Amino acid sequence: MLRAMKSEQASRTSGRGALLVVAAATLWSTGGVGVKVAVAEPLVIAGLRSVFALAFMAVVLAVFLRRSGGGASVVVTLLRRPLVWAAAASYALMVVCFVLAARRTTAANAIFIQYTGPVYVALLGGPMLGERVSRRDLVVVAACLVGMGLTFGGELGGGRAAGNALAVVSSFGFAGLPLLLRLDQKRLLANEDAAAARVAGHAPLVAMSLGNAIAAAVALPAMLAHPVSGETAPRTYLVLVALGVLQIGLPYVLYASAVRKLRALESSLLATIEPVLSPVWVVLATGERPSPLAIAGGAIIVLAVAAQGISAPRRA
Repeated sequence: MLRAMKSEQASRTSGRGALLVVAAATLWSTGGVGVKVAVAEPLVIAGLRSVFALAFMAVVLAVFLRRSGGGASVVVTLLRRPLVWAAAASYALMVVCFVLAARRTTAANAIFIQYTGPVYVALLGGPMLGERVSRRDLVVVAACLVGMGLTFGGELGGGRAAGNALAVVSSFGFAGLPLLLRLDQKRLLANEDAAAARVAGHAPLVAMSLGNAIAAAVALPAMLAHPVSGETAPRTYLVLVALGVLQIGLPYVLYASAVRKLRALESSLLATIEPVLSPVWVVLATGERPSPLAIAGGAIIVLAVAAQGISAPRRA
């Protein structure tokens, strides 16, 4: 009886976790359409989105610090760590280049190419973190390269090559954020210090908040030179607030809560909803359609990353 009750409780917990991941991935997937419909310069969109995301994350961080018994000293400690700054710079690179890419190529291409980031994490985990790189990792990397090749090949005639290249740069930032945070966490926890563990637990949110501040600073000259104005300004600001709070900030909170309730396999596979839904919203809102080759390349990338998510827990 007790075993059955525990099993039922675990099932309910897993179900709630799955719903949270689906909600987070769905909100993440709205980034492409938001960037497309906002009437402003790409750097202005990137900067203002990060400003609103920073405001939201600062509130969330304050709440988390209060609940955990930490304080400003935790933030100060993390801000003294070079790898936290490096992770923040990677995050800023990711969010800024994604916006620039989405305005220069299709939103589908931008998200598909950016989504190759987890494969770089697997490939670089060996030299950076001492994690073994398997043949399966190399096969997945090769599949992603094929997918990227198809995506580029399908857009060479449409003037979208520059946007695709920016998406590649964004994927480097996407990979750099978890790699650098994991490396810093490994060093922090080397002595199995409880205080260090508490500090490490806040590192992702601190790094992303700092990354949004860096992105806003990079975009500040553009924001001053090209302020959002005119009849479309209210709608554009509404879109940018939604991008900062609902497309970046809230999904992080949902996902952070969900991963505690799910196996790594479940969370990684459910998160692949993001690149699947992202081009759908753009097609519905703007009618923008990627080429058949780009769709095929994106499908290969999503399948390869999903396969990576399946194999990683088994090997662990």
